[in-house]
Amino acid sequence: MSRLRFKISISLDGFVTGPNQSVDNPLGIGGMRLHEWAFGLAVFRVQHGMEDGEVNESTRVIEESLANIGATVMGRNMFGGHPGPWEAKQQARRAAGGKDVSLTGGAKASQQFLATGLVDEMEISVVPTLLGSGERLFDDVGDDLHGLELVRTVAAPQVTHIKFAKTLRGKGH
Repeated sequence: MSRLRFKISISLDGFVTGPNQSVDNPLGIGGMRLHEWAFGLAVFRVQHGMEDGEVNESTRVIEESLANIGATVMGRNMFGGHPGPWEAKQQARRAAGGKDVSLTGGAKASQQFLATGLVDEMEISVVPTLLGSGERLFDDVGDDLHGLELVRTVAAPQVTHIKFAKTLRGKGH
């Protein structure tokens, strides 16, 4: 059975986008800072047709997040520029062909999947920056992790990765 694996970068003050998202600025003002930790990594650069790059503790985290992914779901507001409903889970599972489905944000789509307990694995990359406003990841999610338990932390330059997963023990709760 494929798993829904959620990954996202978040600021210290809990935002996954900056303020004033738009078609021209889908991550909002300052939102790109949430991803700067990845831009210099060799694994990121190769994916985007570039050469060279750094290898550090984040390399393994990214490589693992890409393994066995058959489809990716992202919110409409991330790159479409306009909010609205998007029934994507079943389509993504069909498209994944038995492989895992990656959920990569944005805030509203992630909140919906988290609140309903559909996330099997969650990797939050905490970036040491403050955005001040924007969209918070855990607004309207409630206080239930739906069986997700902390399974790993990885400290790396400019980011700390925190991974949660449904474990055999967590699935019964």
